[in-house]
Amino acid sequence: MSLLSRIKRLILPIFLLIWLFFIALATVIYTPWTYQVNCYWNLRCEQLGLTAAHNRSLELASFFRHQLANLPSPPWSSKEIQHLTEVRGLYDQLFWLFIIITLIMIFDLLMTKSLKIYQGYAMLSRNLMFGLLLALLVISPFFKFFWMEVFHPLVFNNQLWLTDPRDISWYLMPRNYFLWVIFFLFCSTLLLNQALITWLTQRQK
Repeated sequence: MSLLSRIKRLILPIFLLIWLFFIALATVIYTPWTYQVNCYWNLRCEQLGLTAAHNRSLELASFFRHQLANLPSPPWSSKEIQHLTEVRGLYDQLFWLFIIITLIMIFDLLMTKSLKIYQGYAMLSRNLMFGLLLALLVISPFFKFFWMEVFHPLVFNNQLWLTDPRDISWYLMPRNYFLWVIFFLFCSTLLLNQALITWLTQRQK
């Protein structure tokens, strides 16, 4: 196996995992359904008002899609608008990473002309995703500590992400919302990965 093949075998499964993960992520960040579904068992939505919660979820999805330049203030607080603007910037970076990875994989496929190689990449990607899902299940009892003390301080260099009842985010996105959304994203990515493996297998028959 050449050095280039070894590098590709190491990197491309990770790229493929990120690519599939973003497809699942796009269904969450660019549409309001997760906030609305969460309101069925999130009592904070009732405190905000179901109509208000519905409208705010539409605004947030539009904001992440850049169809809304800024979130209206009020009702959104200036603090959470700053934080959500930072979050949108991270999503934008992921979007462009998705585009770059797409171009890399298309170019590689045109060069190698081998679906069998990508079947192998997809299997490695699936195994990695399965490991991440198991890791999530392990840390889920300690999710509060991970979310508050590890993830946010690692990603953000401020405390704008801390919310209170004056913030719309406090009602729409309690901590449990993020746990089940991450679980959904991991499971969806795993299913997409398996679907890709099945499709690649059938294409080679």
